[in-house]
Amino acid sequence: MQKRLKLKPIAISVIYLVVTISLVVSLMLLGNEILKVDPPVDYITSSTITEDIKPVINETKTFVKPYKDKDVKILQNFYDYKDKKENQEKSLIMYENTYLQNSGVDYGKEKEFDVLAIYPGVILNVYEDDILGKTIEIQHANNIIATYQCVDNIKVKKDDTVVIGQTIATSGTCNISKNLGKHLHLEISKDGQVINPESIFDKTIEEM
Repeated sequence: MQKRLKLKPIAISVIYLVVTISLVVSLMLLGNEILKVDPPVDYITSSTITEDIKPVINETKTFVKPYKDKDVKILQNFYDYKDKKENQEKSLIMYENTYLQNSGVDYGKEKEFDVLAIYPGVILNVYEDDILGKTIEIQHANNIIATYQCVDNIKVKKDDTVVIGQTIATSGTCNISKNLGKHLHLEISKDGQVINPESIFDKTIEEM
């Protein structure tokens, strides 16, 4: 029969102390895991989308016609050297017994109408001519100049900046084409060469 090993009272106390400390530490670690809180999460709401996320808008600009009124018609076309002879004859202006080639397009209707800027630009000049009437010149990008002749009630001045579709005047009269009544004569030049205004509408500045 083996003899049992007896522990001294102090050794028993040390063992109890170690076991107790281990148990407390284990419970603390377990509690921390249970109580651990995840960082706050931001949820996207409909109001957040509306305020912070804006739709992408296509800001590509194209040349627009110098009027909005649907009743406005072409009274006289641009003289095109490559056009048919009959169309060229209709594009001639009679002034003081002399035929002149129309270097722009004349737009009109029975009543006066608002004249609009065909593209963003800067007012290059505003003046009145005895033959061409009240005139507005607008400088656009790519060395393009739009000249509005035979206008009235001018609403802009030199060095003003205009936006596309802005009302700059109303149709008027001039001595060179009295027979057309109240109308707008629009001329377009690029690099100093006149071009048909009707050929630029709905085009971008890069397509010119």
